[in-house]
Amino acid sequence: MQKPYKKVKRKNTSLPVILVLAAVLVGLGILVYQGVRALSGNPIIKSQDDVPRISVEEAYQAVRDGEALLVDTRSAEQYAAQHAVGAINLPVDNLESQLASLDPDQWYITYCT
Repeated sequence: MQKPYKKVKRKNTSLPVILVLAAVLVGLGILVYQGVRALSGNPIIKSQDDVPRISVEEAYQAVRDGEALLVDTRSAEQYAAQHAVGAINLPVDNLESQLASLDPDQWYITYCT
């Protein structure tokens, strides 16, 4: 007499595979996003060292040609005492609260010296 067939339960191993694939896809997505941002000239800023720098001559030319707006980030008192011609004052302490009012398509060149 044969023993009755016993159904063996198998563990579902597809969940770990799906999770690993999802993690890989998310990682690749992040790398592609960062690459596209860097190539488009709109890099991701992680620290002040990542902020693009331009020369005084490049800033002067951009402002003169109407391509950029010069922003003095010093205090109102320092701005009143002396500032570059055509610059607007947006103190660094108020900058975060004023970001929503700035035009995202405008090129702003900041200075604080």
